[in-house]
Amino acid sequence: MRVAPGDLLPPERALAEQLGVARMTVRSAIDALTREGLLRTRPGVGTERLPSAVGLRVGLRSFAETVREHGMAPTSRMLHLARDTDRPPEAGAHLGVDDDVPVTHLRRIRLGDGRPLALEETWLSPTLLPDLDEEQAAGSLYQLYAGLGLAPTDGLELVTAALPDDDEIEALALSPAMPVLRLTRSAFAQGQPLEYATVTFPADQYELSFRLTEVTAA
Repeated sequence: MRVAPGDLLPPERALAEQLGVARMTVRSAIDALTREGLLRTRPGVGTERLPSAVGLRVGLRSFAETVREHGMAPTSRMLHLARDTDRPPEAGAHLGVDDDVPVTHLRRIRLGDGRPLALEETWLSPTLLPDLDEEQAAGSLYQLYAGLGLAPTDGLELVTAALPDDDEIEALALSPAMPVLRLTRSAFAQGQPLEYATVTFPADQYELSFRLTEVTAA
């Protein structure tokens, strides 16, 4: 029996009959493969075979570029695009704007080959990409930055782990018990505040890597 990534496994009883083993044996095998990140059980849906983990190098690089490196076609599903004042205090502080100043705010689901991979929310400097439309926002913002001579040069990324909230569960089709990784990014281009972004990833579908460099003692 072959099960392709994204396919659902047959029910436990049917699997046990096909394989000629006890149902408890099938359940134990599913539990073990789930712990290894090869399967995911979605309540009310079934048990799904997961694709290979996406290797994500933490740094100032395009999400679309990472997805293409894994042989997938990157797309985005827009949930919100507007100039508004709805933002966390940290976003306003990073962008250097007062609370009543609107900034470009977008929220989108990032997909690879049509599969939800991340939920991303971004706030841009009010002077940057003021006429951003949905067609442009569906692609790579970093390509748009580069076209303006504003490729990110430095910033700070913070990664934390938690259980998903209701919005993340719905957007990424997650089980409430499945941990997520949340990445918060504050990026600059040659000292100019560029963006403040939060990205949520299903923890079972990613491998994070960090480049280490020698720190010289003062």
